[in-house]
Amino acid sequence: MSRRFTHSDRFVDQLDTMLRTLVPGATRASRARPGMAVRDQTMTADDTLHSIDVLRHHHRGRVIGQGMYQGQRFATGISSRYQPVDDLSVRGIDHLDWCNARLRELGGRPSRLTPFYYTTSLGAGMLLSRRHHGRGLGLVNLAETLQGESLERQLAALPAGDNKSRAVIRQMLDDCTRHARVALEAGGQRWPGGWRWMTSVGARVCEWRRLRRHSSAGLID
Repeated sequence: MSRRFTHSDRFVDQLDTMLRTLVPGATRASRARPGMAVRDQTMTADDTLHSIDVLRHHHRGRVIGQGMYQGQRFATGISSRYQPVDDLSVRGIDHLDWCNARLRELGGRPSRLTPFYYTTSLGAGMLLSRRHHGRGLGLVNLAETLQGESLERQLAALPAGDNKSRAVIRQMLDDCTRHARVALEAGGQRWPGGWRWMTSVGARVCEWRRLRRHSSAGLID
């Protein structure tokens, strides 16, 4: 028998997830970080900076994903315990924890604009889900697909010696592929081709702007 969650329950759930998303070290990943058993090879200062930029970029993307998940859960009023998308949020917390830990090892940190990215995506998720649940989940599918494409590009472009970051990015890519599929299986509707194309171009431009000093990434091929 499922419990019916009240508005207070959902508010507390939102606050808990928000803190775990925005405060580094406030949570522990549910899975062990990939790559803990591998060793990095020699990396130059430029290699380290490249890896930091890639991890910061995808940490930012995961924060946006978390905001959309929480917007979905809050707007629909469905208990997160029984909503298929809930697993995506748990795995997203794993990604944030892994990126934070690896950034610390490399001497980096997440973006200071993390709260802005979270609240903006939270609002988008809530607005779309209130108007059309399927479109809201479709946005999750689109965002996960775009992040997966970016992860795949960066997986190939990471410095050869950064084996630990590569293991993290590879697992994030696998999870994003699964997240995109689950969003559709949960009732999501694919966004029209024109919107998908424009969003894809915008995402690539943002990625290029943030990682443009690493020209070998091939972001706009």
